[in-house]
Amino acid sequence: MQTARFEGWERDTEVAKDTESTWTNFFIAGDDPEDEYDICVIGEPDTEFPAHFDVTGIRNGKSVIFAEGRASSFEDACHLAEIEARRASIRPID
Repeated sequence: MQTARFEGWERDTEVAKDTESTWTNFFIAGDDPEDEYDICVIGEPDTEFPAHFDVTGIRNGKSVIFAEGRASSFEDACHLAEIEARRASIRPID
C-alpha cells in the first residue's frame, strides 16, 4: 500500500476555461481508484477575497462530490479542501 499524499497545488486553466483563478490538487489515499480524490479551489493566493472549493472522487463506479463550500480566503479554502479530502478517504473496512 502506498503512503497517502497530496500532489501539490497547481494553477489549472483546463478545469474552468473562463477563469485563470482555478487551482487543483490530487489526494491519493491508497492503491484503488476509489482512493483518489480531485480537489479544486477557485480563488487567488494572497488575497482576502472569498474562495470556493470542492472535493470529488469515485464511489461504486460513480463520480461523487464529497465536499464543497466557501472560505474567507484562498489559503483557508485550500486548507479546508485538504481536510475534506482526508475525511472522504475514511471508509469502513468491509
